[in-house]
Amino acid sequence: MGSAATAVETRVTRNTASMLAARVIMAVAGLVSVPVVYQGLGPREFGIWVVLTGLLAMAALIDLGLGSALVREVARAENAADRDLVRRLLGLGLGWAGLLGLLTVSALGACWPWLAGLLRLGDRADEAWHATLWLVVGLVAGGVELPWRAVLEGGQRYGSLAAISAGTAILGAALAIVVVRLGGGLVALAACAAATGAIRTLLLAATTHRRCPDLSPRWGRTDLGDIRRIGGYGLRVQVSSGAGMVNVELDRLVLGGAFGPAVAGGFDLGTRLLNLLRLPPGFALIVLFPAAVARTVARGNGWLDRFYLTTTRYLALFLAPATAALMVSADPLVRLWLGHQVPWAAANIVILAPAYALNLITGAATIVARAEGRPGLETRYVLLSVVLNLALTVPMLLLCGPLGVPLSTALAVVLSTGYFLAYFHTATARPLTPLVRASWPPLAAAVAAGVVTAAASRYLPDGPGRLDAALAVTSRAGLTVLVAGTLLAVGGHLGASDRMRLHRLLRAPATVLSPTGGARR
Repeated sequence: MGSAATAVETRVTRNTASMLAARVIMAVAGLVSVPVVYQGLGPREFGIWVVLTGLLAMAALIDLGLGSALVREVARAENAADRDLVRRLLGLGLGWAGLLGLLTVSALGACWPWLAGLLRLGDRADEAWHATLWLVVGLVAGGVELPWRAVLEGGQRYGSLAAISAGTAILGAALAIVVVRLGGGLVALAACAAATGAIRTLLLAATTHRRCPDLSPRWGRTDLGDIRRIGGYGLRVQVSSGAGMVNVELDRLVLGGAFGPAVAGGFDLGTRLLNLLRLPPGFALIVLFPAAVARTVARGNGWLDRFYLTTTRYLALFLAPATAALMVSADPLVRLWLGHQVPWAAANIVILAPAYALNLITGAATIVARAEGRPGLETRYVLLSVVLNLALTVPMLLLCGPLGVPLSTALAVVLSTGYFLAYFHTATARPLTPLVRASWPPLAAAVAAGVVTAAASRYLPDGPGRLDAALAVTSRAGLTVLVAGTLLAVGGHLGASDRMRLHRLLRAPATVLSPTGGARR
């Protein structure tokens, strides 16, 4: 038993560390390549690129969560009959990828003249169309890779998946930089993206065939009941996971149509920096979910209640000061990254950061809902977020101009998150008071620290160059974190146990994040 438990813990720890490393590498690759692409293409062409990739990202949602459903089927396969069914379902996934590409090309071809006018492509419409065709090739490659990726994820072969994902991210970033440096435009950039997607698919297919030859996709007759089952499961997952993407991509399309691609590109730059803030807590929530399920089974709902409050508290302790630091240093951070000021990017950070942070702080509630077998509690609020965003976009746009678009998204996220918390606590008969006690001190300290730093920013170092911007970011973020930490320590909200947890995390982060490792603490 001990050796088996150790083997499981080792595998989980290795998977956690490899996926975290892959995500960091992918984020850094994007940070390095985007400024080069932005400078090479210019604001308008970069904006067109952002709008086109957003359009194809929306089209990718047509897969109806098939990837998640296939992962579940692979993980559940226990015998030869199960594996035979999984192979046929994987073959169905390959067929759907081809159909998705055909549907996308047909729809875009029929609507292109209207889309080109709506998105203000102007004299770049023909070039944008050819770039879109290459992006559709990448979309099909992404659909084709779903079955192979599902086998690796369902079989917990995360090391191979992480290596391929990180390697192709570096390759894609390098190709984009080289192409832009050589004077390539939208079409060449899209061709590079398609080539990277095809290479990733080939590597995943070869790795899967070598490691799991008994789960290679094959064509065959599939029972209609099985198709309905995986389709129903995938659709429910897609509704929850796709809502955030719809909000972001909708902002890009609306900004591009209302104010031109250059404005959409500027806002997108801010969103990319915001995603870095969301990476650590988002990854932590993914890792904590299986731990919550396992320990709830072992220790009961009392442990789950404590887990909920503790996780919410630590999410707030990280996100609240980090968000305040990001907001007060938004403008120099953009200048440090791109080399010059992009006001729309900085404004987007300031507007969306608090809403995204609040949404992530409530992530512990989504873990509890899923651990208790009630994922439907999420569905209402994610749908409400999309509906509110659609309803608020036009009025806010008319009132506030371009800033109204991210403002409508922020309002939609805040209102839907508040609804979710109220609905979750009512449905699960949990009182709200303990949650407020756990989360308000970090939030209050972060607000106070942000106000202090904003007032003192005129006395802190700053200037036009990248070195000046680095000093500005360091001084503003450092002062914000220092003030927030001091307020929390003086108020008694940071104690010895918090320092011990931080010390343990810094010494062995993979073990701390490991679900099985955490189960013994």
